[in-house]
Amino acid sequence: MSASRPNPVAPPDAALIDDLVYANRILFDQGIVDAFGHVSVRHDKDPNKFLLARNMAPGTVTRDDIIEFSLDGVPIDGGGRAVYLERFIHGEIYRSRQDVHAIVHSHSPTVLPFSVVKNVPLRPLCHMSGFLGKETPVFEIREVAGEATYLSEKEADAACRNIETQIERPWALWKKRVQDDIQRR
Repeated sequence: MSASRPNPVAPPDAALIDDLVYANRILFDQGIVDAFGHVSVRHDKDPNKFLLARNMAPGTVTRDDIIEFSLDGVPIDGGGRAVYLERFIHGEIYRSRQDVHAIVHSHSPTVLPFSVVKNVPLRPLCHMSGFLGKETPVFEIREVAGEATYLSEKEADAACRNIETQIERPWALWKKRVQDDIQRR
């Protein structure tokens, strides 16, 4: 894996960073991610970068915790802070799928048990699980990538090939409800 030199570009939009902070806190609050889960977004001014919080509990993420990464998973402005090992997975998915603008890495206890049953496909059973798309790949990471902590471009593409559902509108509505709720408190 080669380290790429970051290109000097404009900083990400402040609203994108705020959305990422909200996403971490909302997904933690709703039990989608646990203390080890996280969410990233593609940089809005440079598609060869993404933003991800430093290695910390998602329910406590603030704007100051957000770090820019190259698609090789190299922190651009990390300042020596601890970073997630799974950043390589995020980078490879962003590299192989230009249409992906956000990624949630979760160890959700409501989904994880189903991910270990190899012969039964994980599929949506109600309208709330439409994000799964037509078919969701289930695989043992060690069988796909070995003992490494990153996926190759081919493996990243296979991991998200069939996820076609657009969730921008529901996210916008969800974010608005949470912002309104926070302002009421």
